[in-house]
Amino acid sequence: MKNSWRIVVGAVLLAFMASAGAPGAYEYYKFMTRPDLKAGEFEEIRRTIKLFSAGYSGFFSIGGTTPEAINQFPAEKMVKRRIFHDLNLWLDNGKFLAWDRDKSVVTEVRLLSPDRAIAVVDENWFIQLSDKVTRRQILMKKSNFISVRYFLKQIGGVWIVVEYEVYPQGEPVPPVPAERLVKW
Repeated sequence: MKNSWRIVVGAVLLAFMASAGAPGAYEYYKFMTRPDLKAGEFEEIRRTIKLFSAGYSGFFSIGGTTPEAINQFPAEKMVKRRIFHDLNLWLDNGKFLAWDRDKSVVTEVRLLSPDRAIAVVDENWFIQLSDKVTRRQILMKKSNFISVRYFLKQIGGVWIVVEYEVYPQGEPVPPVPAERLVKW
C-alpha cells in the first residue's frame, strides 16, 4: 500500500514528461494557465457566435446574401453550404422561411486547446413561413426554444464555426463523443 502512491506519482510524472516533449505542449500549457488570455478568448467566441446568429438570420430574412456578407460570415465552407442548401430548399418549393433571433444566452464555453473550443448557447428564435412571391403568411410567427452546441476553430487569429448541433431546450445536451473530437 505504501508503494502504491509512488507508482501513481511516477506514472503522472512520466505522462507529464512525455507530453511536455510533444509538439505544442508548452504553448498549450501557457494558454491554459493564463486567465487573462482565456477571458479574451471567451469574449471572442461569444462575439463570433453573435455574428454567426446575425448572419444566419439575415440570410433567411432576405432570401440569400451578397459575396461580401458570405465572406464575413464566421463559418467554415461546409457550414455555409449546409445553410444555403436549407435556404434554397425552401425557396425552390415556393416558400420563404424567416428566422429572427430573439434571445441567446451562452451557458458554457470550453477551450479544448489554444485553437479549439465548444460553446453551448440557449437560444430563442421566431420563425415565420410565407409564400415566396406574395409574402403572404402560411405559418404565423412561432417561438422556437433551442440549445445549440457550436464547435469552433481559430484560424489566423479569428474564431469560426466549424459545426453546430441543435437540441430541444431544457433537455440535456449529450456529451461530445471522443471520436468527434479526434475527427475535428
